[in-house]
Amino acid sequence: MKDNFRSLSVEELKKEIQSSSEEVRKARFQFGVTRSLENPRVIRNHKKRIAQGLTIIREKELASSGKLKQIPPKAGKPAVAAKPAKGKKK
Repeated sequence: MKDNFRSLSVEELKKEIQSSSEEVRKARFQFGVTRSLENPRVIRNHKKRIAQGLTIIREKELASSGKLKQIPPKAGKPAVAAKPAKGKKK
């Protein structure tokens, strides 16, 4: 989903955000009237899509102005093991 968003243009992202916000509005109205939703995660999922779209739009704006520093992904780097907690031993 995130990769799909990154390939869209700004106008297409705005349309996706608009449709997701419309779906959130419909789901909230349905929940307010009937006090039940077919899938209660619909609101959360659409709100996440809205946030992802807005974030990508902002990243594109910053990249075009040259203010965004590109950070390469940490692929292939092993995870750091957690250290044991310090304190009294029982």
